[in-house]
Amino acid sequence: MSMIFFACVVRVRDGLPLSASTDFHFNQDFLECRKKLKALSSVLARYPSRGTAKGRDLSIQ
Repeated sequence: MSMIFFACVVRVRDGLPLSASTDFHFNQDFLECRKKLKALSSVLARYPSRGTAKGRDLSIQ
């Protein structure tokens, strides 16, 4: 069963985070995933405004 582990809301135009953080999970996998998501959010402006990216353990909508 899938569950939402964390959510990140960013403004696509410039990658600015629009939500506050309530991170309570600080294991290494979580921190690495969050780091990659922040890097990805900065390049989203080059792509269409809507879509879904799916990885092995991750879905980004």
